[in-house]
Amino acid sequence: MNLQTLDTKMIKFFGVVRLYDIMSRNVTPSPRFFVSYGNGRPFISDEVPEKYRGHMIFHELAEFEFLKGSNKCLNALQLELSRVPKEEVVEYAHFRRETFKSLIDFLEKHEPSSKLIPEVRRSLSHLQSI
Repeated sequence: MNLQTLDTKMIKFFGVVRLYDIMSRNVTPSPRFFVSYGNGRPFISDEVPEKYRGHMIFHELAEFEFLKGSNKCLNALQLELSRVPKEEVVEYAHFRRETFKSLIDFLEKHEPSSKLIPEVRRSLSHLQSI
C-alpha cells in the first residue's frame, strides 16, 4: 500500500501530545474510512470527517499502546465512546458501525485468515447495541 501523507495533526492522549497523519484515501485496496497504527504513529483517511478523527485516533493509540490482554479492540472502542459527548453518541456509533463493517468486508476479501476479524466483529456487535 502506497500512502500519501496530506497533513499531520496532534491529539492529547492521556495528557501527552501525540502526532498522527492524515492520509489520502486514494489508496487501493483499503477499507473505507480507514484508520491504522504503524511504526509508532497512527494514521487516518482524509475521508473521515474531521470531527471524528480524534476519537478514532484515540482508539488506535489505546488499542496498540495502552491496553493489554484480549479484547483490545472492544476495550479501546469503549474508551473511545466515553470521549464522545453524550448528545453525539448515537450519531457517532452509527458512523463507527459503517467503519467496522467496511473493515470486516475488506479483511474477509483481502486477509481472510486475519486474527483481527473476530475482534472487529465483537466491536461491531457492541456498536449495534447502541
